[in-house]
Order: sequence, then structure tokens, then C-alpha cells
Amino acid sequence: ERKLVLVLSAYSSWPNYEGASDSAKPLHMHLDALEHSLGAIAEMHARMPRSSSPLAGVNAHSGCDSWTEAEGARFFSELAPRVGRMGLPRLSHETHRARFLCCPFVTRRLLRAVPSVRLTADLSHWVVKTERLLDAPTEAELLREEIAPACDHVHARVGTAQQPQVADVRAPTVLRAVERFHSFWEEVWAARERSSLSDRDCVLTATVEYGPLELCAEVGEYVGYTPATPAGHAAVAGHTLDETISHAATALRARFEAWHVRAAARRVDGVLG
Repeated sequence: ERKLVLVLSAYSSWPNYEGASDSAKPLHMHLDALEHSLGAIAEMHARMPRSSSPLAGVNAHSGCDSWTEAEGARFFSELAPRVGRMGLPRLSHETHRARFLCCPFVTRRLLRAVPSVRLTADLSHWVVKTERLLDAPTEAELLREEIAPACDHVHARVGTAQQPQVADVRAPTVLRAVERFHSFWEEVWAARERSSLSDRDCVLTATVEYGPLELCAEVGEYVGYTPATPAGHAAVAGHTLDETISHAATALRARFEAWHVRAAARRVDGVLG
């Protein structure tokens, strides 16, 4: 009824980040595990009529941050032909901590080595990992010129240098972070528009992804993204997850609509000029 679409997740290891990390898992096992997961998704997609399949793409949690750059390049190079014959509508790899694409600098070098790699941009992971908003001129240029054009999907969560997500994007204490994230997403939208041959091709998806309060049942340890009370049973900021997501989605939609109006005006000016 709402014509919703799905972006499903697949993992080369450590599914859903539950239990102990398996960082020593050999590269070939990462390849096999991700291929198996993607194959199951492709099979589900193939069983549905193309006009009615809700699958818009797959977000992959790929590799490990302990790999060398040669291992990373090998993984993504060998994965491509395995995935190419599956018939998936789109595969993008998330810029996620603990994964090979855990920081912008490694990601830039990989994109130069394997240009076919497509990204799910989650800037919040990079901002926490590097402990900065990546807004210095050279870093901003890197994200704008090399990362944004490689993005097919966005995880639209705002974080800061010390926390992976904020409780309320309207709070005055996080305005600088909110502006940095929104400006990067505008660069992703602009890059997609420039590379598109038509309006039909000019599609980029986003998930307003904020995590809930999470306690690890095995040890009783708090593992969630939301800043919580010492017992882990309540959010420090006093906002429910629904409120956090609602405010973030409203801000994202308003920013996109304003950007879209400006982009349309630029296209008209270009034609008239």
C-alpha cells in the first residue's frame, strides 16, 4: 500500500555484530560467507516478478579492519565476478567500523585500486573513528571528489566525534555536526545527479538509521549506540528512538527538498544560459 522498498543487509563475517568478533576469519571464508548470503537474497528476489519485488539493493558489511590493503583489494576484486551473475539490483559496501572500509583514507585507496566498488555511506562511523568531522579542506575535498561519486546508498545518521549518533538533530549543541553531515549528503546527491543519464537513472536511497537501547543478554553489557543511563535502561537525553528518527527524517527531507529546488534552478539556468 505504501510502496515501500527494502535494502537488505549481508555480512562477510560477524553477522549483526552479535557475540564475539571473528577477526581472524580467513579472507576466503569472508568471500564464501558473503557470496552465500547474497545468493540467498538473489534467489528471493528472482522468485518475485520484477515489477513487484521490493528489493532496491543490498548493503554489505564487508571484510575486516585488520586486513592489509592488498587483502582488501583482493577481496573486492574476487567478489565482483561472483556477484555479477546473481541479478541483484544493487550491491553497496558500508563504510562501517570493524570492516575494511572503516576509514576514508583506506576507502580512497581501495576505490583507486578497484573502481567498481560502490558504497553505502555512513559518515557517522568515520567521524567517530577519526574523532573529527572530516571538514578540514583536504578531507572535505576527499569526501566530495572521491567518496561521494561512489555512493549508491546513505545511512542518514548524524554523529559527533565522540558518539555514533545524536539524540536530537535540533539540539543547539550538535548544530555543527548536523550541518557537516547534511552538507556531505548534498554532495552525494549532486554527484549522483551529475553521473546520471536521465531522471530515471538519478536514484539514490537513504535509511534514517538510528540504533535502539541494546543490552547484551550474554553478559549484561550495554552495547547500544544511544547514550544511556548506567543501567542501560533509559536514554540519557530523554528521547525515545521514534522521536529521534522522526526529527532526523524531517530534517533530512527538508534539506533534500531545499537542495532539489536549488538543483532544478541551476539546471534551468544552464539551459537558458
